[in-house]
Amino acid sequence: MLREFVIAAAVAGSALSVAPTAVADEPHGPFPGDPPGMSYDAYLNAPCYRWDRFVFGRGPGGEPLACHWIPGQSPIGMDRPPEGVGFWVLSPKIYGVQAVGSPCPGSQAAAQSPDGLPMLCLGAQGWQPGSMHSGDWGNGNDFYPAS
Repeated sequence: MLREFVIAAAVAGSALSVAPTAVADEPHGPFPGDPPGMSYDAYLNAPCYRWDRFVFGRGPGGEPLACHWIPGQSPIGMDRPPEGVGFWVLSPKIYGVQAVGSPCPGSQAAAQSPDGLPMLCLGAQGWQPGSMHSGDWGNGNDFYPAS
């Protein structure tokens, strides 16, 4: 009797271990609108190393962040950070992957192009690859197109 029970348990266990699992397509991250390549271990003002493509991340509380190179903000006080270092800054709400020029919800919106470039909503121009940088008065009003 014990022998049959052990054999039945072994057969059931092996059948479960090789059975395929049916899983629905998962989003790219735990938050709606997260594009591919998100960093989920970002911290505001911490160093980051990818500010050209796939720049978005989430902080410990889920806040949207973006990795940017910021002139004048570096750990050693230079006009540029050491080679390969940017900083995590707050990002507008992230709207996933969008096509360049497609309609967007308005200001204070960020997205990622299909090839990983950061994009901002520029009103009638739609989604455009690039980022905002500090202007002459440090107010973040200068748009720099992605290169």
